[in-house]
Amino acid sequence: MKKFTYILAALMFCLPVTASAQDYSSSAQTSQSSSADANDPSKMLPQEIQTRFENIRRDPDPDALVRDAHYWVSNENAHYVWYPYVKDLGGVLSGVGTDQVYLIAGWSNASLILPMDFDRMITNLHYAYGAAFLSANNIEEFRSYWKSDNPDLIKAALEKYFPDKAADAFKAWKHGVKEVNGRFNRVVKKYTKSEETEITSVPTFLTDETQYKRIKRLWENHRVFPICGDLTGNKAMIDIAKALRDSNMKMMILYPSNAEGYFEYTPEYRRNIVNMPFEDKSLVLRTRQMRSLGLAEEEDYHYNMQSGENFQLWLKTTNIPDQHKMLRKRTKTAREGLSVLDYRPEPSKKLPKLADMPE
Repeated sequence: MKKFTYILAALMFCLPVTASAQDYSSSAQTSQSSSADANDPSKMLPQEIQTRFENIRRDPDPDALVRDAHYWVSNENAHYVWYPYVKDLGGVLSGVGTDQVYLIAGWSNASLILPMDFDRMITNLHYAYGAAFLSANNIEEFRSYWKSDNPDLIKAALEKYFPDKAADAFKAWKHGVKEVNGRFNRVVKKYTKSEETEITSVPTFLTDETQYKRIKRLWENHRVFPICGDLTGNKAMIDIAKALRDSNMKMMILYPSNAEGYFEYTPEYRRNIVNMPFEDKSLVLRTRQMRSLGLAEEEDYHYNMQSGENFQLWLKTTNIPDQHKMLRKRTKTAREGLSVLDYRPEPSKKLPKLADMPE
């Protein structure tokens, strides 16, 4: 940017005003073109934008994992309740977890995916996903990379596409492959039952080749960036927001999964959410395993939707301590286990503390 400013200043001294204006107009058009490319999933992500997301810092490893376990697969089974609301939203998706992130990204036709987890083993597993997507031309081939008796197949793919990540990703694959394959079997069964149901009309990247190719294309066009980050941390979330702003992009879907159930709304989390540039039509998608809220399926989760703007309002103006208390203001929908949080709260007498930006 400094170089551009210097050249523009020099031109203003040595060229007619009209020539300088034309140069500025051309530069503006180039910027607009780059922005358009950034939000078009069918095109390669511009290199300067790739670099921004590649340079997102990782947060420190947590002192302990939840239940001392790696969550190789999702244990949420009714993501389909969100399908009508996320369908073809486009834009940037950041989500916690593994397979479900690709499920939602396929439905929303995301232009950029930022899978984020504070467990670095899960981040490493996403590179195995990437190697499989990049190598396989269809769903059947993709599934073959998730068979425990095919280690050489995934190892070769990782060494080809992610040589610097291959060892760590292969380790994650070895630990998680059986659970991933089992999860895939369950998803396929759910969305392709013999009797025709509303669920079976929902396409997924494991049952519909068009959905599969959407995700494959994003990997091919350098539009997936696995991040080892903490929603309440001081690095990854801040860097994501900055990378989006610098790239003239905004967050369309933020999917914290059930992570909010394990922490209070700290000053750091409030800052991270309030600082995030959300699209006008953005959605925050969350789950909570609490029967009193209403479950979408037996022994499953409650599913909630909220606009990014509304969530920012809650965290910026009220002292609501956690997700559970905020969900008391949810609006029920006709579908059991799905709610919308659209209530606009009155500001607290004493505004909440938002953490300062770290130096």
